[in-house]
Amino acid sequence: MREYADVPESAITRETDPLRDLNLTSYDLMSIIGRLESELGVSVAERDVRHLVTLGDLDDYIRAHA
Repeated sequence: MREYADVPESAITRETDPLRDLNLTSYDLMSIIGRLESELGVSVAERDVRHLVTLGDLDDYIRAHA
């Protein structure tokens, strides 16, 4: 995440909203998700992405679908 946002590590928590709190774009978020899919071998359905608001949501989703 820190590759995409210039913020201290302490600013990144499960409650962090990458679009609002880190000022990332939706393209950035999709790039992050694509990278996680490649590195972790998990697939995130496009219809589910809009429900992944916080980093905790994304983490829970990946853990549930890994």
